[in-house]
Amino acid sequence: MLDAILNINIDLIEILIISMLPITELRFSIPYFILVEELSWQKVFTISIIGNIVIGILIITIIGPIMNFFKKNYYFRRIINYIINRTRNKSKIIEIYKFFGLILFIGIPAPFTGVWTGSLAAYLLSFEKKKSYLGIIIGVIISATIVLIITLFVKELVSLIFDF
Repeated sequence: MLDAILNINIDLIEILIISMLPITELRFSIPYFILVEELSWQKVFTISIIGNIVIGILIITIIGPIMNFFKKNYYFRRIINYIINRTRNKSKIIEIYKFFGLILFIGIPAPFTGVWTGSLAAYLLSFEKKKSYLGIIIGVIISATIVLIITLFVKELVSLIFDF
């Protein structure tokens, strides 16, 4: 009984952490934990959404003070300026369509989009925090749903082809 409880908690923690990582986010956590670890899609979907939303809200909340602190150092300022310029170049859709652009940018699970870049772009474009939070939540749910549908389709297709 205790083993089952510990395994469940470890699974949840792993899903949560991987869904919060930059680059992979829930685009990796959902397929990995459903297809490789064979966990229930409901658990993976829910925890991945929670992790991705939490990191997005955390980024929006603390990015200003962090940027100001690191801009004081020459080397960090150069790194930050590189990240800022890269993010601005990748986030033209957000700049053009504002709130709906943020939702679309986070919601389309493509390379170099997602909650990390979207949150940074929202900060750089001076979005209101409440609008940023709402855009993050909606975008993450859309992205998770798209990734889940593709993952379940692939799982079903593989099981039909290889008769699992």
